[in-house]
Amino acid sequence: MAYLSDKSRLKLVSIPLKVKGTFIPATLLELSDEDPVRIEEALTHRLESEAPLLTQAPIVLEVSQLPESAPLAPLQQVCEKLSLHLMGIRGGCEHQQKEARRLGLVCLGDSRPKPAANDDRQYRAKVHVGTVRGGQQLVHESGDLVIIGSVNAGSEVLASGNIHIYGALRGRALAGIGGDASVRIFCQALHAELVSIAGRYRPSDAIAEDILGQACQVWLEDDRLRLDPLGV
Repeated sequence: MAYLSDKSRLKLVSIPLKVKGTFIPATLLELSDEDPVRIEEALTHRLESEAPLLTQAPIVLEVSQLPESAPLAPLQQVCEKLSLHLMGIRGGCEHQQKEARRLGLVCLGDSRPKPAANDDRQYRAKVHVGTVRGGQQLVHESGDLVIIGSVNAGSEVLASGNIHIYGALRGRALAGIGGDASVRIFCQALHAELVSIAGRYRPSDAIAEDILGQACQVWLEDDRLRLDPLGV
């Protein structure tokens, strides 16, 4: 039987990196105007009331509604001026995506396509029975995610549809990961590290203390994230 030398054995266990899937939260800004002056004014107004939320995570610009001739460099300059971390764009034509790469931005592509109306097999709820433990990531990209149990701190649950948690939410829950802003998150006891609907998110330090520990629903109203006790 051949034995490994101490040096060879060390090479097998000394791995310098690990590759893990994750979902990095980002604030999605859907642009309907290419004028950098107007965009700067609107962002400045938002920063006055939502500074912690806009500055704590990277920014992604949704540019699919802009003309194909709209340049991206002035938009990047606006973000730099306001100390916002612009990570990338979503959507856009080939020309805009090439410009984004030249500017050092990531191109995320368009929103995920919705299933055909007559194909219900593509959109179904996924049910997970048991606790989602710290370090685990549970993803469902084609429907609602139902968890019969708790979501522990250090774990992530993600779904393109609604998320139902029949237990405590202590980790991170991200619904509408394909861009659907009509979905909601429901949980029996809110202690979340982060909640997000269609890219709009709220970390634990921005959640009001009077709702902590309560049965709660998270949803979007007028493009703003709301956290309300169930039944209200």
